[in-house]
Amino acid sequence: MAPTREKALTERDFERLLDGARRIDDEKQRFEAHAVILLGGRLGFRPGELTHFDASWVDRQRQIVHVPDHAPCRDGRDGGICGYCRQAVEQRIRHDQEASFDDIAEQYWQPKTDAAARPIPFHFSARVQLAVESLADEYGGWPYSFSTLQRRLDAALDCARSLDRTSTSLHGLRATAASYHASRGLELAAFRSMFGWEDLETARQYLNIDGAMTRRALSDIHS
Repeated sequence: MAPTREKALTERDFERLLDGARRIDDEKQRFEAHAVILLGGRLGFRPGELTHFDASWVDRQRQIVHVPDHAPCRDGRDGGICGYCRQAVEQRIRHDQEASFDDIAEQYWQPKTDAAARPIPFHFSARVQLAVESLADEYGGWPYSFSTLQRRLDAALDCARSLDRTSTSLHGLRATAASYHASRGLELAAFRSMFGWEDLETARQYLNIDGAMTRRALSDIHS
């Protein structure tokens, strides 16, 4: 997990990244990059979840995104599975050569683990609310491929002050979200649930990153 955590942005650099998105010339791409950064960097979406994000996942009344345990992928050529899902299927076949490509493809898209099918509240931030609802309203979800996700992030990094393409990644945005909520004292069970981790130790490592738990404990006793 360390390489991904190293790509987590500080709050200052996260704001620089958002500013970079706002500097993209093309209005449509500017909006898309801004939404990708907020869904990854504040809600902790995995890249595969972002690629398959659909308006049907959004509960507007409760302000929760429900990542499902299965969503038929028809984003590829001729209505087949997308390149992201195709890679996942091919990887599974390498481990089970008796499996049929078509049989496994019917299971995609699916989240990384059982725990990854989860509710993600987005009520805590007005700009995150706007990003989720606007993406759902304007596009019905994320309308492009995984590679377009990467291009939008790269464009924002290229336009951001003091950042470059090595500063973070799509997985790094998820680590950014984890670090952000950990630093604000999100309780362990809720933290694990929001990010869809099966392993409690992963959540604990984020909660203790950079001494965040110690800082909060000191603040509590000295306030």
